[in-house]
Amino acid sequence: MRFLEKRILEDTYWYSFNDEPIATVGSLVIPRLSDPSFLLPDESPDGLWHLFAHTWLGVEHYTSTSGLEWKREHLVFLRGHSPFIYKEGNVYYMLYEIHDRVYGHRRDKSRTSRIMLSSSTDLALWSDPRPLLDSSSIALSSYRGGPERISRPQLISWQGKYRLYFGAGEGLVYDTHQKCTARLMFAEAYDIEGPYEVSDAVLLEAEPESRFRNLSPGAVRILPCTDGVAAMECAYYYDEEHGRSRSAMLLMISDDGIVFPEPEVIQLSPLEGWASRCITCCDARFKENEGTWYCYYSANGIDSDSRIPYVKESLGLLLGRLR
Repeated sequence: MRFLEKRILEDTYWYSFNDEPIATVGSLVIPRLSDPSFLLPDESPDGLWHLFAHTWLGVEHYTSTSGLEWKREHLVFLRGHSPFIYKEGNVYYMLYEIHDRVYGHRRDKSRTSRIMLSSSTDLALWSDPRPLLDSSSIALSSYRGGPERISRPQLISWQGKYRLYFGAGEGLVYDTHQKCTARLMFAEAYDIEGPYEVSDAVLLEAEPESRFRNLSPGAVRILPCTDGVAAMECAYYYDEEHGRSRSAMLLMISDDGIVFPEPEVIQLSPLEGWASRCITCCDARFKENEGTWYCYYSANGIDSDSRIPYVKESLGLLLGRLR
C-alpha cells in the first residue's frame, strides 16, 4: 500500500455500499464476525483480496475475487482476537490478541492478555507466534477494576521505529453491555519483534464533555500518511434524543500520531437494522486504480428473525471518494 497525503482523507466523502452486510457468520453457534483487517489484490501474493477477522473460535481467513463476496479459507489461530496485517517487503506479519489461553489440558485462569506476532510469506502458513506485550506489565491495562486486557494491536513504521498502537482496559457500555476498548496507548521498538517500550501517554479515552466519545473511544484504526497519521475511531456515545447508547465512526488527522484533534463524523450507527446496536471496529485502504477508499467494518444488532433473538455481528462496507 502506497501512503497518501493527509489531505486525501480530508477531501474524501463516505457512503454505504449496501444497506445489508457483505459478510456474515449468522448462527446461534457462531454469531459474530468481528474486527476485520484486509489486503487489496495488489498487496497480496496471489492477486486476491484477503481478509482476516475473528469469531469466538479465533482468527479466521477469508479470500475474495471482488471484495464483495467472501470465501472462508481456514481458522488461523485458535482463540485469537482482533487480527492486524502489516506487510514489510515480501513478509506479512500478523498481530493479534489472546487471553484465557489453553495450555494443554489445563486452562489458564489468568485474567491477563497478550499481544502476539506471527509471520508468513503466503498468508496461508504462519510461524509460531511469539508474545510482544503482556497486560500484566502495563499499569493501565485494567479499567475500573476490570480484567487486565490489551487489545486490537496495530503496527506502523514511524521515524525509524516500529510504533505499536493498542487498546488498554476493557469497558462495558451501560445499556447493551457491549465490551469496548477503554483507552488507546502505544509502544515503540527498533526491531519488529521488540522489545517494545510502552509509553505512559493515554492518547484517547472517554471524555464526558465530548458529543461522540462520552462513553468510550472504542476501537481506533491508525492509517499512516506521508505527512502524518490518520485515525478512524469507532466511538461510543449517549444519544440524548433517543435515550440510548450509539456508536460513531470518526475520522481524525494528526501530525504526529499522538495528539488527535476534533474528529469528523463519517457514519453513525443506525437506529434499526443489522448494525443498530453498535459499530465495533474498521479497517480502510485506498484502491488506486479506482480512486476509492474501501472501509470494511464490523457492527452488530439483534437478530429478531430467529426464534431465539440473539446478537449477530457482521461486516459492512463503506466506500470513500474524493470530493
